[in-house]
Amino acid sequence: MRTLTELDKKILAKLAPELEGTTGPAPGHDYKFILLPVSHKISESPEDFAARINKLTDDELGYIADMILSGEEDSRSLADGDFDALVEVMEKRLPDKAVKLKER
Repeated sequence: MRTLTELDKKILAKLAPELEGTTGPAPGHDYKFILLPVSHKISESPEDFAARINKLTDDELGYIADMILSGEEDSRSLADGDFDALVEVMEKRLPDKAVKLKER
């Protein structure tokens, strides 16, 4: 099982400040991914998800893309529309990464 790194936790806190201080959905259960709790528990729509993703620096956004491409971050289980919203943000800011995500 993947354990979130300090960078993962920093990114999660930036995407969902509502979760700050928690490490998982219930005591003793750590999150395995960054995007899933934001997509399923916090964001209210693909537009909200995109706005949250847009708060990340280009380095953080690139890190997320690399994690998705390596299979360490789950993007297939995001709520309807959220993957498209993520790719849309990436197309504007990191077009090379967006192309790779769409090919996946």
